[in-house]
Amino acid sequence: MDRTGLLAGKRAFITGGAQGIGLAVARAFRDEGAEVILADVDAGALAALRTNPADASFETLALDVTDAEATEAAARRLSGPRGIDVVVVNAGILLLGPAIQTPLDGWRRVIDVNLTGAFISAAAFGRRMVERGRGGRIIFTSSLFGLRGGRDNGAYAASKFGVIGLMQCLAAELAPSGILVNAVCPGQIDTRMVRDLFERRAASQGTTAAALREGFETRIPLGRLGPIEDVAGAYVYLASDLSRYVVGQSLSVDGGWQIG
Repeated sequence: MDRTGLLAGKRAFITGGAQGIGLAVARAFRDEGAEVILADVDAGALAALRTNPADASFETLALDVTDAEATEAAARRLSGPRGIDVVVVNAGILLLGPAIQTPLDGWRRVIDVNLTGAFISAAAFGRRMVERGRGGRIIFTSSLFGLRGGRDNGAYAASKFGVIGLMQCLAAELAPSGILVNAVCPGQIDTRMVRDLFERRAASQGTTAAALREGFETRIPLGRLGPIEDVAGAYVYLASDLSRYVVGQSLSVDGGWQIG
């Protein structure tokens, strides 16, 4: 099949879209013919995107996904006659440290953004997809740490495990309306968040970020961190008609990390 235009005529909304995986997914969607609206809490990053001719076609929206009223307003405005066909629930933050030493306010912030924010976004747009009656796609960004725990990731793993549970419940509830709900679980992808993780761990362990990265890469069968463009393809698949019988799945994109 010619992949050009797999998402032609689709209208997509992506949270956490100003950088990292969200932006890579936006660009992949655009290249497949979709109209894309990017939402992010970082208004400055959105403004910078608009100055880049390659990204000037994106409609942007400053949005805090933990603000239910603002998210409802966005869903109401964007779900007019044209509607939204694909929602990528991607906004998230990371907090590192031993679970028993995690500050309660930090724990609550991670859960609020990564899990409650995901619920707010999916519910607001999901209700309007049901009302519209034309089906659609909701794609969550979970994580490898939404499938297995790991040290220093207590709050993050808890939030991402919660995303998987939320996704599965919504998948069962919305499938009869033709709305297919799934999740992507990236492994160690070469994003700024992961590079920052290496820097912080290196500082605490008295080593270098390069040495930590090399150690991680030796545990991945493909032998490298995932290029951010590679993970974006999983979202294109789940947003397209190629996945029209795929419901409630957690698609790992980890270079074989879990079997390595």
